[in-house]
Amino acid sequence: MRTFLCFLFLSSFSFHAMAGDYVSSEAHAYRMSCNKDGYVLTSSYPVFRFIEGGAMSRVETLNPEKIYLGRSCDASHKVLGQGEWCWANGGFRATFDGHVIGFPRQEIYCSSDSAELTPCGC
Repeated sequence: MRTFLCFLFLSSFSFHAMAGDYVSSEAHAYRMSCNKDGYVLTSSYPVFRFIEGGAMSRVETLNPEKIYLGRSCDASHKVLGQGEWCWANGGFRATFDGHVIGFPRQEIYCSSDSAELTPCGC
């Protein structure tokens, strides 16, 4: 019985990991694709972003959310604007004005036939 419960517990992790190829430090699941300009992370589920603006603060719903990571270490996001991204041994992250989206302990790579992109170092 104990072995069965351990197997059931561990198999639940495998099931949840299939929801997306990458998981952000904010616990959002994403799929990665590549093109000639860089990487594109597309959320598997809707993402809600709180945009600070004093009395004009708001919540933006992105379904799906897309994060663009360019060849020249630039990053782009529909709501957060322009930023930059980098990779280190601890994972990779995109930094925008006042907001960081991190992907700890995850490698960034393309498995497609396109030319391999070189990650930007932190």
